[in-house]
Parts: sequence; C-alpha cells; structure tokens
Amino acid sequence: IEVSSGSTSSFGSNSGVRKLCECGLPAKVFKSKTDKNPNRRFFGCQLYKEGGNAHYKFFRWLDEEVIGWPKRALAEAQSVIKEKTEKIEELNATILELRGDLERQNLEISSINTEDEKISIELGLQKRIDEMETIVYRQRIVIRGLTGLLVCVVSAIVFCIVSDV
Repeated sequence: IEVSSGSTSSFGSNSGVRKLCECGLPAKVFKSKTDKNPNRRFFGCQLYKEGGNAHYKFFRWLDEEVIGWPKRALAEAQSVIKEKTEKIEELNATILELRGDLERQNLEISSINTEDEKISIELGLQKRIDEMETIVYRQRIVIRGLTGLLVCVVSAIVFCIVSDV
C-alpha cells in the first residue's frame, strides 16, 4: 500500500480507547494513495515504513471506526449524492435527445411554408430544453450542498476521533 503520513498524534475510537499496534505504539493516521482507495485515511503502526517486522502491520480503515449518527449521516449523504448524480446523467441524456429533436425539427421547419408554424415549433422545443437545463442546474446545486455537508460530517467525525470523544 502506498501511503502518505498523517498526523503524528494518536487517534482514539469512539469508545475513547487509543488504537495500539501489537508493538505497543499508538496507531498513526495515514492517507492511502492507491487507485482503489484514493485519499482514504487509515490507522497504521507508527513504524509501518520501517518494515521488516511482521507485527508492524497494524491496519484499520478510519471510516470503519465511525458508528452511530455520523455513520448514518455519511451514508445518507453519499446515497443522496449518488441519486442526484444519476438523475443529472438522465437529464443530460434527455437534453441531448431534445437537441437532436430540435435539429430534426429545424430540418422539417425549413420545408414549412408559414413563418408562424416555424416559430411555434422552435419555441416549444427550446422551452423543453430550457426546462431540462434548469433541472440539471438545480440538481448540481443540491449536489454541491450535499458535498459540502459531507465534508462537514467527515470533519466532525475526524474531530471526534482525534478528541477521543
């Protein structure tokens, strides 16, 4: 595992007990640099980088130590973000379809003789596109807000762990 060093202070679990390696040293928080778990924090032995001794392989994901309301809030926020992201993808696909419809309609419009019919068709399609783009914009705002909330929840969780609360 590639790691970057975290704080040198020891961290406690929600029960207030420090995480200790089998060697007796307090665990240290590292940040993963792997593709599978980028920037994910974990507990590891302070002597992890020294290597050589098998008992220096203490490892536990920090986010798996979170229990209670912070864990539920984190899971709910991640779920809502996933749903909103999927909705945005659906809406973007709809917008692409509507733009294709608009292009086809423009080709048909060129064969229509009256200017009023042309304008009516163009306005109807443009209105549908504008509505979809507004929905996408609003969903993106919600996701930004949820992402900010997620950062706050994670910060609060880390603060609680650091403070041995």
